[in-house]
Amino acid sequence: MSVICILTATNSAYESVRGILLMAGAELDRLGHEVKILNLEALDTPAKLDALLPRRAETFAICMSGIGLELYSTDRGLFWDMAQIPVFNWNCDHPSYFMRRHRLESRHVVHGYVFPDHAVFNRDHLKANGAAVGMHIGIPDPGFFGALPAEKRNGRIVFAKSDWNPLKLERSWREALPPKLFAILFDAIAAARGKTCSAFPEIICSVAAEHLVYLTPGGDLFNAILTRLDNYTRAVRTREVGAVLSNYPVDFIGGGWEGFAAETRHARFLGSMPFNSLRENLGTYLAAASLNPNVELSVHDRVFFALGASTVPIFDANSFSRENFPRLSRFSFDQSADSIAAAVEAVLDDPAAAHASTVATLAEAYPRFSMRRSMEEICEIATQIAGEAGARLIPAAPSPASYWNVKTRQTVAA
Repeated sequence: MSVICILTATNSAYESVRGILLMAGAELDRLGHEVKILNLEALDTPAKLDALLPRRAETFAICMSGIGLELYSTDRGLFWDMAQIPVFNWNCDHPSYFMRRHRLESRHVVHGYVFPDHAVFNRDHLKANGAAVGMHIGIPDPGFFGALPAEKRNGRIVFAKSDWNPLKLERSWREALPPKLFAILFDAIAAARGKTCSAFPEIICSVAAEHLVYLTPGGDLFNAILTRLDNYTRAVRTREVGAVLSNYPVDFIGGGWEGFAAETRHARFLGSMPFNSLRENLGTYLAAASLNPNVELSVHDRVFFALGASTVPIFDANSFSRENFPRLSRFSFDQSADSIAAAVEAVLDDPAAAHASTVATLAEAYPRFSMRRSMEEICEIATQIAGEAGARLIPAAPSPASYWNVKTRQTVAA
């Protein structure tokens, strides 16, 4: 068993990153590991990090989205290298955001991604450390949610998502960006409609070439376009889905929905809610609506969490969900407003059948796609592949050892 240091902070939206890491810590504790939660905002954190050093051989760290990754000693050396402690950086966002973190070269740093699509981008375009790892958030232990029986649920749908206004984004970028870059961006946005992030590099480079600008994926100018394209396409989808959901008994959790609140009689707009409060209430809802962030190879954590709470997930289908959650196909949608409405109505028209499909999916997917399984795999990578353990794997010795030494070869031949 290992000593596992989990690095947290309270600077993410609704403390969601901290909430996910605390659940991961509980899963690791149940696996028998010694878990230490370090709040990076606490004054005693440097002393607690130093206290890990005598046990470095049995210690590794987990951080999320780079929070705690870039810790440096007084001589500007990376703490994890100095301490010889592996750290698994479990990223939620595309590598084009905070690119410096994703380029970090270190034997002790593992670049992990909750969406394997993002790991593929790192492999293809950043090539940091020669390896990137996909690691689903997974379905947490259902005990985290205290799910109610189907007959005692409130019959409503929860949609935990803040609204983004695409028109405001466009106005701000028109003012901030040079005209050529703005034109490339919105030509790329038009070409990316309905596509996922694996297609974005080729789209951006092809569109830029039409403007006689030749970009390299992963470069600063490329990232300036990709991050805005990603933000804009997700903002448009959020608005499209929100517009349909507002016609049904949906509780919107998050800010920015004021324009919708005056136009609906069925939906409720409850404002922001801390992560743990939402987790505790998830099992009281009939269903939970979610949007995947332009990915194909996994689903948003809200889909995994909904399954853990036996709450029907309503979400945009992708190749991962079609392959692994086929029973949920009636409750998933594509790019059209009609398909979103059909998914919602499939749940509301027969709640018992929707709940039964969700329970059956949970039984099939757990523990194969559980958070516990992800924690087991992170432990294997951090203790057997990263850091000093990884250094012992490479290069592989010839067989027999030292065969290519002349003196040894002559001895073997004799």
